[in-house]
Amino acid sequence: MYQTYIFDLYGTLIDIETDEERSEVWERLALHFGYQGLSISGGELQERFLRERDLQLSEAARSCEYPDFVMEEVFRSVARQLGGEPDQAWLFETVRWLRTLSMTHISLYDGVAEILQTLRERGKKVFLLSNGQKTFIEAELTMLGIIHLFDGIAISSEAGVSKPDPLFYRYLVDRYGADLSSAIMIGNDPRTDIEGALKVGIDSCYIHTASSPSNMVVKSTHSIWDGGLRKIPGWNS
Repeated sequence: MYQTYIFDLYGTLIDIETDEERSEVWERLALHFGYQGLSISGGELQERFLRERDLQLSEAARSCEYPDFVMEEVFRSVARQLGGEPDQAWLFETVRWLRTLSMTHISLYDGVAEILQTLRERGKKVFLLSNGQKTFIEAELTMLGIIHLFDGIAISSEAGVSKPDPLFYRYLVDRYGADLSSAIMIGNDPRTDIEGALKVGIDSCYIHTASSPSNMVVKSTHSIWDGGLRKIPGWNS
């Protein structure tokens, strides 16, 4: 039925729990800044990070409805405010530190690798369309052993635009040649995944998982309410 499968990542293929609001996360990250000679408290670091992030999002919003930011550039600005001039390697490390410090769980949902591999063996094109940061998304795909199972990986921080913006789907087409005329979008979020598919006129499959938003109307072409990824359209055909 479908020749192009576009997957969301977090809550759809990867089960993850993070909490960036914990003060401990920012206190430990402040130690990382201190190692660079940049003295700052955890609370102040969090405040400066959020302020700079919002400034970058506001700037990016001039060119699209649903913008995204690059976390390395946020930390670069914060470091410069403290008198530092960090290199790119330190910025990558800082982003990964924030991610690992805030993470409490990460794993693949059941059957993910098998499903992605089998779809490609059947001649389907398999793409990832994910909101998030390139630095930790690529690292987590590598860690979980599935980065090689996609024909294209589109990440919002790299594109500068996020789901449900139609421009993000256009980015997937322009960069990786995805054929939307034969596509289905598969994701666990009615707003970002399903609304995005509706905006570009492609079919969608909603998968309800523990991280799906509650009390939202789902207007998908197909729905899977028990999280069973093997029930996606075309899997058994």
